[in-house]
Amino acid sequence: MLLTGVLAGSVLTAVTGTASAASGAAAAAVVPSGPGWELSAASFTQMTVDEAGRRVWIAGDRVDPDGSRHGEVVGVLYGGVGPAVARAYGAAPLSGVAVEPDGSKLYAGQSDHIAGYAHENGSLSPLDPVPAPADGCGRELVHTGGRLFFTSRPAASPEDCSGAQGSVSVAAASTDAPAGVVMYTGTEVHLEGGPGGLLVTAPERWSPTDDPDLGIYRVTDGADGADGNVLEFLGERRFAEDGTGPGMDFRDADFSADGSVLAVADGVRGTVLLGGQDANFRENPYAPLPQGVAPTAVAFSPDGKWFAQGGAASGDTADLTLAFADPSVERQPLRISFEDEAAGHRVVPRGMEFSGDGQQLFVVTSDEAGTKFWLHTIQTREALTPSRIVDVAHGPAVAGGPFRVTGRLDLDGLEPTEAPKITVLRMNGSEVSDLPPVPVAEDGTFVLEDVLPDRAGDVFYVLGYAGGEHHQLSEHWLAVETVEAPSTVPRSGR
Repeated sequence: MLLTGVLAGSVLTAVTGTASAASGAAAAAVVPSGPGWELSAASFTQMTVDEAGRRVWIAGDRVDPDGSRHGEVVGVLYGGVGPAVARAYGAAPLSGVAVEPDGSKLYAGQSDHIAGYAHENGSLSPLDPVPAPADGCGRELVHTGGRLFFTSRPAASPEDCSGAQGSVSVAAASTDAPAGVVMYTGTEVHLEGGPGGLLVTAPERWSPTDDPDLGIYRVTDGADGADGNVLEFLGERRFAEDGTGPGMDFRDADFSADGSVLAVADGVRGTVLLGGQDANFRENPYAPLPQGVAPTAVAFSPDGKWFAQGGAASGDTADLTLAFADPSVERQPLRISFEDEAAGHRVVPRGMEFSGDGQQLFVVTSDEAGTKFWLHTIQTREALTPSRIVDVAHGPAVAGGPFRVTGRLDLDGLEPTEAPKITVLRMNGSEVSDLPPVPVAEDGTFVLEDVLPDRAGDVFYVLGYAGGEHHQLSEHWLAVETVEAPSTVPRSGR
């Protein structure tokens, strides 16, 4: 029933805040963001979406009044059950967050271990820590291929982190066994997981002339990471292939839904597309961020429909573009600007993730100083082409008699991929009836034929279009006042 879906979406929007699209065909215009939900953290390290538990998990640090810092993981509900916000604290600063696919366990990085929590409906219970090499620079975590991977870099102080040697490790199958180191690194390394057990390792460059080597791997069935066989090498890529010019300036990366494409947000080049199985360069068909916008984040939706690019812009220039992942769909992307004291001013690096069904895009923004953070929920339907039910008219409304409604479905832009139908809901007092869907003709017109209830009074019809691959949903409410049928009994006494 269309009405139920619309009301559910309205509740979600009211809770989390959203960006609203311009009306008509103006989806290419820059749209100001709506208010975000301000996070309590004073830093941001990583976010992940728990589709099973319907939560967005964000890791960062809080600053106490005395200036001390402690870690915090926040889980914001977006359609599941439990408290609207779930939290777990660490006595020391933490970094990185990962969740198992079934949502049952949550992980957060600490300096001498990986903290684990059992999760059920927003309730978090500490588990035995996962052994890990020492880390003094901040970990990254990712759960892919049924395994938990994380980075480690021991350093005496944050100032020593730029040149610190580190490693990428995989958690052992049991909590009392040591982690298995799968590779050693000479600089900070970012991790990204993908479908089918894909894993990306992306080092940061330590100077403009450095040329880091991005690697793509697939998790194997190796029982223990210590034997070095837990990862299968698929390909690597240096962005300055000829040894000249700047190397990769990594900001974020994400795999397409089928794993065939890896998008990389590069601080120098913008969005770069690579083959997801071989790391070869691919042509980029997507509209770029506006000129002068520093790229910070990329995200494909798991349903394969959407592709988002985030950045840091000044003024009302768009900080985010939301487009169809299928580049053959010729439609301008939805562009959103974050330029508000209650919304943040820019998308933070690695600050975008989609819900599993692709219907929401979660975006973390920050102020210019990077000391305050907000979580936004963008409804992806805002990027669809508008639809309208118009020219609705009806014939005589006699109780118990036949009733005819005509109207037209007006669709902007592209032709629908499937023949549209109009859903019909009839409400007569406390009685609610779903009527058979009504087909829409090629010219957009439709005809509804019904039989009105026997008793005269008010009857409401809710005409709905559920939307399609490229079009938004729409509704039209029709109020009808029925009258008693005229009496056919002849008059007497004449």
